[in-house]
Amino acid sequence: MHQLFLRFYLTVVVCFLASSFVIDELYQNLFENSNQHYLSDIFKTTISVIESSLGDLPPSIWHDEVKRLKNKLPLPVEVETLNTYTLSKSNQLALINGDIIFLENQDVYLHRIPHTELMVVLGPVPYLQRLNNFSWSDMVALLLICAALGLPTWLWMRPLWRDLQHMARQSRQLGEGDFSVRVTLNESSTLNSLGVTFNRMAHDVEELTASRKALIDAVSHDLRTPLARLRYRLEAIKSGASASEQIIAIERDLGQIDELIEEWLTMSTLDKPQLNLETQPIEILPWLRRQISEFSSQSSFTPELINLLPGQTPYLEADSHYLTRALANLMSNSRRYGGSQIALTVQWENGWAQLHIDDNGQGIPELERQRLLQPFERLEVSRNRQTGGFGLGLAIVSMIMRGHGGSAAISDGPLGGARVTLSWPTPLKDAGRSVQ
Repeated sequence: MHQLFLRFYLTVVVCFLASSFVIDELYQNLFENSNQHYLSDIFKTTISVIESSLGDLPPSIWHDEVKRLKNKLPLPVEVETLNTYTLSKSNQLALINGDIIFLENQDVYLHRIPHTELMVVLGPVPYLQRLNNFSWSDMVALLLICAALGLPTWLWMRPLWRDLQHMARQSRQLGEGDFSVRVTLNESSTLNSLGVTFNRMAHDVEELTASRKALIDAVSHDLRTPLARLRYRLEAIKSGASASEQIIAIERDLGQIDELIEEWLTMSTLDKPQLNLETQPIEILPWLRRQISEFSSQSSFTPELINLLPGQTPYLEADSHYLTRALANLMSNSRRYGGSQIALTVQWENGWAQLHIDDNGQGIPELERQRLLQPFERLEVSRNRQTGGFGLGLAIVSMIMRGHGGSAAISDGPLGGARVTLSWPTPLKDAGRSVQ
């Protein structure tokens, strides 16, 4: 605290002194320039008064007359000979020619009395002496001002230092693994915005750590089951069981492990902040028909396609690879948990495309819908591995739509089951022409 205070205080004092001297120089130059003419006018007037008073008197009594006039004039006045002051050649010539001469080093004005060897000396001017000299009282005043700057500096820096110490302690706790720590700062604190940012960062780190732990636990749990079956089947083969049946089952277990790893890698790729999707115009209706055809080749029924798009050959912008993955996941879920009917509805309005995937299954409870968009989350009725999957399908769909700048939402469908809606911003074009 003391070191920080001294650095800040010395910076303030040095800047103050530097600005004071600069301002003083500027002020003197401006004042002297602006008042030079004013003082010259005063001197001319004073000289005119003196010379008019002395004009009718004999030179022998001029000194006495000047003494009498001193009490009536605002400045000291004397009558001296022309050689009283040591002058430069230019000033001597100007004085002889009747000009007013100002001697800066003595703060006096000189003017020759016409047709004489005498001159009027006006000054020294006390104000000019004060302006040009830096007295000890000025130094004391300057030092007092510098000392006075220390109090507001201390009062301003003390709460700042207290808040910094508080944040430093909380940062150390966060670095030691306590992700629940938060900073508590007054709303009027200078560091309040930094404290809000720190708390948001700590919250994000806490959530990220929790999600990573949940991810590792879930993957470990989902891998443990097929690995246990593999060990069982290997032992069964060693014990003389039918090798062909066990090999088929082993291949099925390996396929499940491979599927889990692929889902996990896909989710990790989509979870990167720097993910850049390669969006391009897609002739959406032929693309949807291809997805339905591929799905039908592996299923006992064909999903219905409902087109609500204007135009004959509508184009929408999207990343074909990832949108295909999202739609495949949703149709697979509809087949697994739905009934015997799936409908795809595509529409576009106000710059946003929407693709609805409906089924006639039991639907999804409203309180569970948001949770199911998170990784490794499943409904309780789907915990078994015959229908439950890994709980990554909807999470991957949600990440894909976020990558498109859109979202995935679950609601009640018109077929009586669930509806999953994919929404993303895109222009709509018909054979290369924009549709309003």
